[in-house]
Amino acid sequence: MTDPLVEVSGLAKTFGGREVVRDVTLSVGAGDLLGLVGANGGGKTTTLRMLAGLIAPDAGAGTVLGAQIRSDRIDRRRIGYMSQRLALYPELTVLENLRFHARVHGLPGGVVGDALARYGLDTVARQRFGVLSGGWARRVQFTASILHAPLLLLLDEPTAGLDVVTRSAIWGWMTQFAATGSAVIVSTHDLAEAEQLPQIMLYREGRAGAQTTPAAVIGAAGSPSLEAAVLAQAQT
Repeated sequence: MTDPLVEVSGLAKTFGGREVVRDVTLSVGAGDLLGLVGANGGGKTTTLRMLAGLIAPDAGAGTVLGAQIRSDRIDRRRIGYMSQRLALYPELTVLENLRFHARVHGLPGGVVGDALARYGLDTVARQRFGVLSGGWARRVQFTASILHAPLLLLLDEPTAGLDVVTRSAIWGWMTQFAATGSAVIVSTHDLAEAEQLPQIMLYREGRAGAQTTPAAVIGAAGSPSLEAAVLAQAQT
């Protein structure tokens, strides 16, 4: 059995004297797909940013790609991170943005052409990123985050506000990517989508629940769906 790519326990983070998230304990290995599920403002983004090495936890311990999360520098070159906010250069075209990412990671030129075709971006390759619709922009940002085939892919609400076709495509690509042997952690507040994930963690008022499965949550609540189960928990 291979070692987990991410294994952390008891992570917590405080901003301005307010504890934003606490009790984050999770373990993911090659091929795993884990969903962080809960309402906006519940601590999911903070969790992803800690795992990405963008902010340091105030408590807890563990490793991310072999690095101690509180004391070592995490190798972000092996991580793909897609934030909720659009983070590419608006004045550059789609092609130029992806070529820039390829150069940063030392990738051969052919990688960009392959990605444009694989993720259906050929028709917008020459358009400036800043003029794209929300759906196209999110698709491009997803492509940029996955371009270098990271060992760990962290996605923050990647399908929020998107049409059903684009949402379905991105969820499919996430699943396919995990199957290549990388670990994928995705945050979402969409309980219908989360119900299709193999593993989830439920966030409530900044506290992260235990790593489990949608079926286990539904069964424990005696509810017909994950949405009904979460609503029942919220009323207790």
